[in-house]
Amino acid sequence: MAREIAITGIEGSLRVNDDGELVYTKSDLQTEVLKPGQAIERWPAAERQIRQALDALD
Repeated sequence: MAREIAITGIEGSLRVNDDGELVYTKSDLQTEVLKPGQAIERWPAAERQIRQALDALD
């Protein structure tokens, strides 16, 4: 089950899936799958929230 990560200042939504990948959806037609490191690099201010969401998978 995907878990949404609340990040202020981004357009769209970011979710972590059961495989530990981050799914960024900007619109119904624009979706990206990112590795955790890629997501942290793109949104460094959200590193804590991303790591907490990944830790919750364990």
